[in-house]
Amino acid sequence: MDRHLSSEDRVISLLSHASTAGYIGEPVSQLEHALQAAALATAARGSESEVLAALLHDLGHLCDPGAAQMANLGVMHHEQVGARFLRELGISDEVATLVSLHVDAKRYLAAKAGYAEKLSEASRQTLDYQGGAMTAEQARDFETHPLQRAALRLRAYDDAAKEPGRQVPDLGTYRPMLRRHLGSQLTSQGLEDWQRRGFLHLQGWYSSDEMKRVTEVTGVLEALPETPGKWMKYFESAGGQRQLCRVENFLQYEPVFDEIARGPAIMQLLARLLGEPAVIFKEKINFKLPGGQGFAPHQDAPAFTGYAQDYHVTVMLSIDSTTVENGCLEIATNPGEGQLLARKEDLTLADEVVASLDWQPVVTSPGDLVIFDSFLPHRSGVNRSGAARRALYTTYNRASAGSYRETYFQRKRDTFPPDIERIPGQHYASGVYNVGNPIEQ
Repeated sequence: MDRHLSSEDRVISLLSHASTAGYIGEPVSQLEHALQAAALATAARGSESEVLAALLHDLGHLCDPGAAQMANLGVMHHEQVGARFLRELGISDEVATLVSLHVDAKRYLAAKAGYAEKLSEASRQTLDYQGGAMTAEQARDFETHPLQRAALRLRAYDDAAKEPGRQVPDLGTYRPMLRRHLGSQLTSQGLEDWQRRGFLHLQGWYSSDEMKRVTEVTGVLEALPETPGKWMKYFESAGGQRQLCRVENFLQYEPVFDEIARGPAIMQLLARLLGEPAVIFKEKINFKLPGGQGFAPHQDAPAFTGYAQDYHVTVMLSIDSTTVENGCLEIATNPGEGQLLARKEDLTLADEVVASLDWQPVVTSPGDLVIFDSFLPHRSGVNRSGAARRALYTTYNRASAGSYRETYFQRKRDTFPPDIERIPGQHYASGVYNVGNPIEQ
């Protein structure tokens, strides 16, 4: 294989060439088997790691032509060969680990009554080469693995993905997901730009097809009733009407957004940007519905005090297109980590600072990521269009600085609660919890 290919293209090429490769005595090709397994994982609403592991679980049969064989039944220890190959390419650890576990899952299930009899003839033959059914001690060890349940789900997809002629999405469907988990979008030049500017715009992090699901669950969040003690909904006044401005504290209620915000792909990217593992600090969706107000010029750092941290990174996922007309993000030159600009009493930037900066709009398409640190000056304008400008913002800090998400939301709930939790007649000072925002006080 051409070693000059990108990691992403090397994987795609191996799978593409498997369209005519027999699958060790099964009635489908290697590629058909991989695509069927991935489609089953997708239909089951599996995590991205599970979907990719389903697609790639048998890559060990394809990536090393010189590997030892199980007679005519494929590569010996193909699960380890494939996992090692994927790790060398830079795949997220969870995907590689699941690939490495799919044979162990088979051996574990083979120790259960009735499972081995349901296997295809080829799968029963390979089981002998793979060590046969687990012993009781091996099974107990397997049950303690943190990915045991996911590995068993992967095994179920593997066993079922052998149906001739089944119609499933093509290989290109998984390219954006593969790109994310290989870290392909952050080039060495992009990393240098980040270190110099504290800002990145990664286009097409999610595909248009993937964004359909994101848009769907955004609508679900928008429609959720105001409920004390759960998600936090904040409102603004637009044309004299109360209008949703923001939803916060929702990852525990919506797995799609939890995957986006805390899944292996984004955490791997952030670790490269921060130089160490990251933890999430807070999350929000700014809805900016038609007529929604803009956000005053500010830096985030003054609003993130009180948590023994001094540096944060925010990731914006563009749910809708963002344009000048609908109030896209605007940024100015980053003064650098630790550098605070002159501010007003409300912590927004001083007028003379705002006038001195060169503001540039950041126009995005659905699925783009915009990443910036807590010292980047930014603002946004009024939504003068007839459609929403929705964006997910997730903020992180270095893991070494501690994990404060629950503390943050509890303090905000106590100090600046959503309307549904407010006591009539009581004054709530927004302080650091409403810097530059149009949310009603």
